[in-house]
Amino acid sequence: MEQLPKATVQQFIKSTTNGDMKCSNEFVTQVMSMAREYIQLVSDSANTICLENGKKTISGEFFYKSIQKLRLEGQIPYLKEIEEEIKEEVNVKNQNKARFQDEEHLRQLEEQQKELYEKAKLENNKQVIDEEDNSKPRKTLNLQFDQEEGDLQ
Repeated sequence: MEQLPKATVQQFIKSTTNGDMKCSNEFVTQVMSMAREYIQLVSDSANTICLENGKKTISGEFFYKSIQKLRLEGQIPYLKEIEEEIKEEVNVKNQNKARFQDEEHLRQLEEQQKELYEKAKLENNKQVIDEEDNSKPRKTLNLQFDQEEGDLQ
């Protein structure tokens, strides 16, 4: 069986410990070895159950039957929870993919993009004009007041 990528396993371990824990290479190697064994054991068992049922494709049903056959039923609630999380992630990805395949949605996004571009263009032009105005010398009006008479000169 192929070796699991060490960097992936290290990243997984780091995420499960919130990055608070450092792990030795020996520990990572042990985790990789146990994960490989677990996957091989469950896969072989699920394959056997699948063939016994006259099927050629291992489904989730055979996976859970394999877990039970291996007397690992205690893991099923946790595995079901993970399965639901994965299904939700897949649904979100599919919804996002479908949104970008919807012509009307794409047209709306294109219109929004044009509006934002025009708004940014106007703001940029206004800023350039303001900068030009600020750089021009200002004409000042010199008014002098005669304090005694209060007349303007």
